[in-house]
Amino acid sequence: MKIQSRFIQHILLGFFILIILFGITVPVVMDGILPRLGMDNEQYEWIAVIIFAVDTFACIVWFGWYFGSPLLLIMKWINQLANEDSSPLKERERIYTRKGKLKMRFRLYQEVIVQLDQMRTQLEQARHERAQVEQAKQEWIAGISHDLKTPLTYIKGYSTLLLNAEYDWSKEEQMNFVREIEDKGTHMEQLVQDLSLAMRFDSSQSLPLRKTAQQLVAFVQQVLADISNDMRAQKHHFELHGTDYDIVAEFDPYLLKRALQNIYMNAIIHNEAPIKIDTYVDVEPGAVMITIQDNGIGMSEETRQQVFNRYYRGTTTEQQSDGTGLGMAIVKSLIEAHEGTIAVESKLQQGTTFTIALPHSLYRI
Repeated sequence: MKIQSRFIQHILLGFFILIILFGITVPVVMDGILPRLGMDNEQYEWIAVIIFAVDTFACIVWFGWYFGSPLLLIMKWINQLANEDSSPLKERERIYTRKGKLKMRFRLYQEVIVQLDQMRTQLEQARHERAQVEQAKQEWIAGISHDLKTPLTYIKGYSTLLLNAEYDWSKEEQMNFVREIEDKGTHMEQLVQDLSLAMRFDSSQSLPLRKTAQQLVAFVQQVLADISNDMRAQKHHFELHGTDYDIVAEFDPYLLKRALQNIYMNAIIHNEAPIKIDTYVDVEPGAVMITIQDNGIGMSEETRQQVFNRYYRGTTTEQQSDGTGLGMAIVKSLIEAHEGTIAVESKLQQGTTFTIALPHSLYRI
């Protein structure tokens, strides 16, 4: 029932109570009290007017309490929520009965009270989530500082060795130092790129897509070739399925490559033992699907739920990690920039599966 209907009913009930009150008090005073006081009938008319005025005033006071006291509590509750205080209202027992039902005068504002209670719950949940994000952000800052410091230490160390005039390094030793410096420099470049992309998504800047029409299977095959040539991927086995599809798709090759690389590197980094990584390219009604499946260590349910959240690394700062904690969040943003979706399924010791769906408008067969 809407507030307007209940308000009309309560008003009519109030007038009915006023009539009953007047009907009771007038006979009692006129026939019971005044004759005992020795007052004559000529004064009865004025007495009746006074009785009516007193009854009306009493009903107005009652109406004010009946309709006004819930509003005062509601206003206090709104002010409490406006100050981001999500604790339960101290006067809550004045609103509800012992059985948890709204008291009569508060039922008039039932929808408002329910909405405020839901708002309080949402505010409490948002405060809890904000605290979790802030904690994760602090841990991420500590981790990213460590990640940036590590390659810098290597670069500085090898540079110092090369600049040491007291030792004559061989050509082979110099090349080894330079390769290490280049490798650490590339790693730092990837970290900076992750940070740059994350800041752009964080500031809600639209990411310009430079789409070109390319053969999707050949593109994925090239990405796999680049990944398999990485030293960290040498012990893992890669397979591509669905090569019989001739799919010409329009996508940004740089951004889609970055998304796929992050998924592959995520599997490589978090699996020390050799694993098999299968990639499937399939066509379904309305979408083209890219599925990346490995038989590695998998994820816990908590990690699976948090994997696309920014700043979530899935490791502590004491553990080895070549990631920024932004990689999978960036993957999700890049896929969504292509108007696609990404989902993950994983269980501990049972592997992980990432499924990317690109919309129908992005391909033709």
